[in-house]
Order: sequence, then structure tokens, then C-alpha cells
Amino acid sequence: MSDFQARTFRAVLLRDDGQVPRVLTLPTEVDVPPNRIRVPADFAGASAFEVFELADERRWPEEATYRLVSTIPRSTEDVSDPRGSSWDLDDSDGSRA
Repeated sequence: MSDFQARTFRAVLLRDDGQVPRVLTLPTEVDVPPNRIRVPADFAGASAFEVFELADERRWPEEATYRLVSTIPRSTEDVSDPRGSSWDLDDSDGSRA
């Protein structure tokens, strides 16, 4: 039987829009805070996630503070069409059989 006990920490999520900080209790299996946390969110009515980056770890391992750095849509319908860019999503060599 394992003597592993799940550890948790408080992640304080700060936004730039003046909203009250959101506090989450998250599990941790390492001795340092994660550099980034992704949280489910809505963006213009679509499913997305917000990315928060570590801003202050002085109260670790009990707490770490994160700042919002971006919101990323989850749906490919919310992203521009890659065919017009330099992305190569086709694994063929362009020849037709």
C-alpha cells in the first residue's frame, strides 16, 4: 500500500480587467509551482481556455499567484483557415496518383 498523500496548493488567478481574483485548489506532485495553468473559459460564446502564467511564488508551497496572459479558442471554427497560410497540414507530397 502506498503512503503517497495527495498535496494541493491554492492558485490565485489574476485578471487585468479588475475582476475579483479567482482561487482554485489544485493538486501538485512536485516541489515547484507550475509555470502555467490552463482553465476552461468562454470566448465570444465559444469554448476556450485561459492561460495564466506564474507571477509570484513567495508563498509556495501553500499558494502561488498567476496572471492571465491569453485566451485561446478550443474550436477550430474559431481559428482562421490554415490553407491560406504557410502551415502544411497535408502529409502528401502534392503529387496525384
